[in-house]
Amino acid sequence: MPRLFVAIDVPEDQRLALQALYDESLPARWTPLEQLHLTLRFIGDVPDATAALLEQTLATIQADAFSLRLRGFDVFPSRRKPRVLFAALQAPPALFALQQDIEDAVVSLNLAPEDKPFHPHVTVARLKNARPQAVRGFLRTHQDFALPPFTAEAFHLYESQLAPSGSVYTRLASVRLR
Repeated sequence: MPRLFVAIDVPEDQRLALQALYDESLPARWTPLEQLHLTLRFIGDVPDATAALLEQTLATIQADAFSLRLRGFDVFPSRRKPRVLFAALQAPPALFALQQDIEDAVVSLNLAPEDKPFHPHVTVARLKNARPQAVRGFLRTHQDFALPPFTAEAFHLYESQLAPSGSVYTRLASVRLR
């Protein structure tokens, strides 16, 4: 059973800019360069037949391309107990509309609806027992972080295979935005 998610890729120049900020003094598992992306919907394990139907259903989504901008950093679930460090996004209403279309497509196949509100971000690190004050220091140091806007021209269906060295992502399908 494939483990699936839908995402927008971050352009390489922006991924390199994020990677340049990786701070080895923070106890973290930093996201590999090729895996930096904006998750629109994590789906999880689905039967092969459902994965094929999902590809077909996602291909029917029609939306316009739009601009996104990486700006600032923050953490989940809170600054007191930081577990995930992420780059925040300035996101237009078009991103939320696209995410809702994808959510509707997933639910139309009798898959469980997402139980958390959509919070656009790019995960840059999973924190391992990081001291909150060290994380706050990183956030302060990079409080003015901002990259030029980029255009989201497509979204992709990925399979994530878990491996001892970390997840391996395989793109299964792409849907171009107008």
